[in-house]
Amino acid sequence: MSTVPRNNGLLARQPYKTIWIIFALLSIAVRLPIWMVYYVPQNLRPLPSWTYRQALMTQIVKFMVYHVGMIRLSPPLSLDSGAEGDRFVHIKPSKEAVYEGVLKDPEITPAVIGGTWYHASHTLGGIPKTVILHFHGGAYAINQGRQLDSGYTAKLLLNHVAPRVLMPQYRLGSHVGGRFPAALQDAVSSYKHLLDLGIPASSIIVSGDSAGGNLVIALLRYLSEHKRFLPSPFAALLWSPWIDVCNCLEYGLAERNRNYRSDYLTSPFTWWGAAGFIPESKKMTGEYLSSPPKPFATDVPLWIGTGGAEVLRDDNVEFASSMSKIEGNNVDFHEEPSVPHDIVLVGNILGFETEAENMAEKAGEFLKSLP
Repeated sequence: MSTVPRNNGLLARQPYKTIWIIFALLSIAVRLPIWMVYYVPQNLRPLPSWTYRQALMTQIVKFMVYHVGMIRLSPPLSLDSGAEGDRFVHIKPSKEAVYEGVLKDPEITPAVIGGTWYHASHTLGGIPKTVILHFHGGAYAINQGRQLDSGYTAKLLLNHVAPRVLMPQYRLGSHVGGRFPAALQDAVSSYKHLLDLGIPASSIIVSGDSAGGNLVIALLRYLSEHKRFLPSPFAALLWSPWIDVCNCLEYGLAERNRNYRSDYLTSPFTWWGAAGFIPESKKMTGEYLSSPPKPFATDVPLWIGTGGAEVLRDDNVEFASSMSKIEGNNVDFHEEPSVPHDIVLVGNILGFETEAENMAEKAGEFLKSLP
């Protein structure tokens, strides 16, 4: 068992990063034609039920995820509106005392972050009936919740769950000052931002995919501990949530998983995300970074969706089971058969559009069943 990646950060520095990128480009130039032939026979695909496109694209994305993790490639977070225009807003820390307990850190303090509205700018004059506060995936290392990386997720949510979505550009562990509890501080700021806009908590659905799902779990735990100043949202949706971040400090864990061949997650990527997110000392993090995570009571109805062929599948099943055993919890679990990790984020790339639509429909049905 190893807890240290093989390159130990060397490839994140120049000139080694450039050398590795050249190596990766040459490597895929050789491998791609081989993969294109190899996956023609149905019995050689990760799952016989997969199409040629699904098998090939999952392999290509796995290759990319591996090398992104090796060179630790994370674009900077910008507060400029960019292509999002007036759909991009600034979310400021609340002036009220909403950052208590685990959110009080001597080094990490609440900060201004960005956020993207889908499908139009939100104003006090046009409060929608329901709003989704969605936290994007990316192992706490990549992505920004903008159109380029999260537009497909937003489309699914808009079509099947609610008419408005706000995706915060929360701080990442791959950046300086982005370790825990930065993202949770940002989640609280974002939730309070919606409340301050006049949107009642009963109209807010908190949602997150992969690392964003982990962030939603932390937010629900925090809200359950601090009910006196923050009301509970209407419901929560978790899409392939990254349940046990600390466990991914064990390098090589993904490769030993029974679903590794049918998923695109790799240890260089998950280790990089976990190592940047988890503080050197977990003394002040309580149960937020416990491994395995401990279930807790929540009055927020919880829907959990996972892929039957993903590396995180068993963790998702176990978490859903442990949460459902807590008296008073309302937990609904859905497993989409034979799909890899987080298809609501990359289903359009991998060729799992139908399955991603089905997952979104199931989440929508769960919300409609609530009183």
